[in-house]
Amino acid sequence: MFARTAIRSVAFKPARVAVPAMAARSFSAAAVMQKDVVQEMFLKELKAYKPAPAAASEEGQVKDLKLPAAPAVPQVDADLAEQLAAYDAEPEEATQ
Repeated sequence: MFARTAIRSVAFKPARVAVPAMAARSFSAAAVMQKDVVQEMFLKELKAYKPAPAAASEEGQVKDLKLPAAPAVPQVDADLAEQLAAYDAEPEEATQ
């Protein structure tokens, strides 16, 4: 009788409904739980890093900053009025 029921259950199974591939996807909680080994090693080395103290000989190698002298103020011609009058007196040139 058991063999007969097994055959019937296989023979009379309803057809599966096709599920779109996007609807069948699910998220795995196991992927979230895995740790990034490279990142863990990097963080461990970063926390253990101690910079070497600066040697006393390095401090004397830096020169003092000396700013260059300020440039001189340009001289304005004293006879500016005469130059403007001479410019106004020049004949106008016709250009095409």
